[in-house]
Amino acid sequence: MIKLHGASLSNYVNKVKLGILEKGLEFEQIRIAPSQEEKFLVISPMGKIPVLEVDGKFVFESGAILEFLDTLFPQEPRLIPNDPWEAARVREITAMIETYLDIPARRVYISSSRGREVQQTLLDEVHPILMKGVKALQRVVRFSPYIAGNSFTMADCSAFANLTVIDEELRKFYPDNHPLDSFRGWKEYVEFMKTKEGPAIIEKEKERLRKILARAKVKVE
Repeated sequence: MIKLHGASLSNYVNKVKLGILEKGLEFEQIRIAPSQEEKFLVISPMGKIPVLEVDGKFVFESGAILEFLDTLFPQEPRLIPNDPWEAARVREITAMIETYLDIPARRVYISSSRGREVQQTLLDEVHPILMKGVKALQRVVRFSPYIAGNSFTMADCSAFANLTVIDEELRKFYPDNHPLDSFRGWKEYVEFMKTKEGPAIIEKEKERLRKILARAKVKVE
């Protein structure tokens, strides 16, 4: 039995979960948060999630997990295409999303989620970085109908898990100049992806958790 360790509000847990769901694999999700406890560091040296467990052995880092699953379960869809050029494109798109969009976006929305005031100077600094990332990504995506071509791949796992969060979380900070509003084909792509079972499951779970967190916040206040 495959076990996926991690919380459902994590972009990278959902990235892996999308790959598992798309490949039709049976799995159990162990809902845990990141931890610096020694017991957890044994299976995840940086204390991060997700962690995949198969037969008592562990794999960490979302990209490594998805490539491992593709090797262990080679049935379609292939998350990394067999063609080396297509495989390179999938890895390029994934790296661009996570390096040039998710990392800078987190400087804004993680601060906000932790109750810190987001300064305008930070917003002004991050916005052009995000715009540059979107423009670069626009040059390599295909949206035909998937982000890297006509098949679901690891790039879709990353795009749906990360970009939907960036879209939602940054909307209040950039209401009139949100970087993803300039990303041609993005809105249509999201609507298409939401018709698929895996992304629909992810969205439903995220909405359930948001309601739980909202109720908890009201009780505290």
